Amino acid sequence: MSVMLEILLVTAYASLFIFLIAKMKFFACEGINRKAIQGMFILKILFGILLYLVYTFYYTNRSTADIYKYFDDSKVMFDALFTKPQDYFQMLFGIRNDTPYFDVYYNQMNHWYREYDSNLYNDSHTIIRFNAVVRLFSMGVYNVHSVFMCFLSLLGLTAIYKTFIPVMKEKSLLLFGAVFLIPSVLFWGSGVLKEGLLFFGLGFLIYYSPTLSLPKGERTSIVKSTFWILFSVALLALTKFYVAIAIIPALAANFWIEKTGNRNVLLKYIASYTLIFCVGLLATNSLQVLVQKQKDFINLANGGTYLQRITAEKTDTVYIASGLHEQMDINRKTKEVEIAGKIDYCRIWQNGKLGEETEFVGAKNFKETEYRLLLDYGKTGSTIEIQKLEPNILSFLKAAPKALFNTFFRPFLFESFSPFILMAGFENLFILLLTIVAIIFADKKIFSEKMFWFCVFFTLVIFSLTGLITPVIGAIVRYKIAALPLLLIAIFMLIDKNKLTNKFPFLKRLF
Repeated sequence: MSVMLEILLVTAYASLFIFLIAKMKFFACEGINRKAIQGMFILKILFGILLYLVYTFYYTNRSTADIYKYFDDSKVMFDALFTKPQDYFQMLFGIRNDTPYFDVYYNQMNHWYREYDSNLYNDSHTIIRFNAVVRLFSMGVYNVHSVFMCFLSLLGLTAIYKTFIPVMKEKSLLLFGAVFLIPSVLFWGSGVLKEGLLFFGLGFLIYYSPTLSLPKGERTSIVKSTFWILFSVALLALTKFYVAIAIIPALAANFWIEKTGNRNVLLKYIASYTLIFCVGLLATNSLQVLVQKQKDFINLANGGTYLQRITAEKTDTVYIASGLHEQMDINRKTKEVEIAGKIDYCRIWQNGKLGEETEFVGAKNFKETEYRLLLDYGKTGSTIEIQKLEPNILSFLKAAPKALFNTFFRPFLFESFSPFILMAGFENLFILLLTIVAIIFADKKIFSEKMFWFCVFFTLVIFSLTGLITPVIGAIVRYKIAALPLLLIAIFMLIDKNKLTNKFPFLKRLF
């Protein structure tokens, strides 16, 4: 496809969504006009193109580039629409699609099965399916997918803005900046990544949740709200499950306060989180799941090579540690692999399932015609030391302070080894300075506002979970963006505008 045709397609879809922003009732927001939202949509598209350029010309390994690997896998699913349409729809909706029959498709994908497969739902499936749907409109042009994701993300962010404007009417510009203008949210939330779906689900969930307390006569609104709540919870669980874990107790506390009044708001939030987390721990193996998730991240951070052999009977995926990489001769073009030296041990998966960690097999019988390259990850350069978790609450409590510290403050400016990590370093410094200003010029009345504590508790849980399971600075930067808009909203809610503007009169234009 010619570059000109790609530009025309992107422009056409962008124009369509700009038109929808001008016409949809949803985008009528107090404190900002539609042109501002249209401008934000264009800015998000530009950031989406920047992300595309970064992963095309800077990080050039397409098989490991997050924006491409699920996009490329979706073509396998999409092509089934023209050969066996029933297979396409079964894979798309997850209808009895986990049988060996479908391995004829999944074995052509690099990321349907996890490199380290735990008991968690593989959230890669969600973004692959998203791309398989958008391919109905995109003619295979990546940046069309980016435009669609920008619009979904914009919908979610707009919903967050509309949720908080009733309690921040006098700080609408600050609210606009907190929701739409955080650099890392713009960057990571504007590409074909899970973060775009995350913001869509998060925004609609918190926007529609308060309406459950409407009078009984408004049945249509309640039905609509219930639909969006259930849909959003499902989307979050299938995209970023830790966000669902963080927000459900906050919604429960908010609902409790709506029904009983604003007395003891903080205690009600503490009680809701404590009760729901305790019930969750007793009813599920949540701690074991998080321990496994941390192990998965540590393993991926250590890098390695994945080889695959497909036979009529089964599919074997072999992992070889990154330290043995020099003993393999890999032809990147044909994906043929020749073992140049002796590799005594490797790990075996079959049909995407990982065996016990102690299960090793000899690799002496490798033949270059048997195994082909599946994935090749180098050791992550931004790995940091984190405390290894054990499946008990004491282990998590001991690790929590360092986890929060890492998420709040890292990356430091002096450990910013790339432009994107440097951007995150400056962002952390800016948020730290804002926090200090908010504490100095605090409005103590805000401590009785339930939406303030909603933001605080959600942020604390997201930051804690991120720091507990993630040993890579780059991943921390991405994972914590789910909470950054609400963190800044809490900071701006805390600031007493009269105290601040009396001290610094030139800041009155922000209020």
